[in-house]
Amino acid sequence: MSRIVPGLAGRTLAIAALWLLAGTAAAQEVPARADADGVQHITIVGGSYFFRPAQIVARANQPLEITLSVEPGLIPHRFVLEGPDGQRLADRPLDTQEQTLRLTLPAGSYAFYCPNRLLLFQSHRQHGMAGVLQVQE
Repeated sequence: MSRIVPGLAGRTLAIAALWLLAGTAAAQEVPARADADGVQHITIVGGSYFFRPAQIVARANQPLEITLSVEPGLIPHRFVLEGPDGQRLADRPLDTQEQTLRLTLPAGSYAFYCPNRLLLFQSHRQHGMAGVLQVQE
C-alpha cells in the first residue's frame, strides 16, 4: 500500500503549473522594436539549451539589428540563422560579450539554432536550443 506524503501532491501540482506557464511564456512571440529611424532591434540571449526569446516577429525589408549574447557557462554555443531556403545567413560563436548582426530581410520564416554537439550526444538544437524569426510584410 502506498502513502502520499501530506502536501507533496499540492507541491507537485504547483511545480507542474509553473512549468507549464514557463513553457507558455517562452513560446510567446516577441516583436522587434523599432527606433525613430526605423531600425528594428531585438536581443537574443542563449544559454543551456535555450534561446530567449525563441519566437520573434519583425517587419520585412527594414533593417533589423540582432544583439546576441550568452549566459555564462562551460558549454560553448553558436548562433546560426538560416533563410527560408535553408541557406546560412549567419554563423557566430556566442560569447558573454554582446555582438550585433545587422540584416535587412524579405518576408519569410527564418530558423535560428545552436548546431553544437558533444561527441555522440544530440545537438543543442535537438535539445531545444532553437527558435524562429518570422519576418512579415
